[in-house]
Amino acid sequence: MFTVETLAPDLLKIEIGGKITAEEMSSGLDTLLPLTSAMADGRMLALYHDIEFPEAGAILEEMKRLPQLFGVIGKVKKVALVSDQKWIRDMAMLEGKIIPGMTIRSFEFKDRAQAEAYLNMADATASDEDDTENFPV
Repeated sequence: MFTVETLAPDLLKIEIGGKITAEEMSSGLDTLLPLTSAMADGRMLALYHDIEFPEAGAILEEMKRLPQLFGVIGKVKKVALVSDQKWIRDMAMLEGKIIPGMTIRSFEFKDRAQAEAYLNMADATASDEDDTENFPV
């Protein structure tokens, strides 16, 4: 499963779960990429449900679109990733530390309300900790 939904002009929700197929990856990215290209200070709520390692074809679909995916970096500024899988949350936090200009915070599903509140916070009220949290390594 890979679905994309627009919640506001600058806010997207993606849901990913299970074992992603090549078709799901292609369809999800075909939806996601045009929506992010119109953003300037975008936000994203990413819900990850019981992720399994994707099919090889799904990885290939993602690799074919790497140039466009790198373009998302300048468009989406805040990501709240929600998953009960610790390794997914840990990977998201690592990405948040090395991707310049993008803040990624991870939450468990029981804390989804906090994730949504984080996305609704104005950047001007972010703490200094947010700035150091994503300092490139």
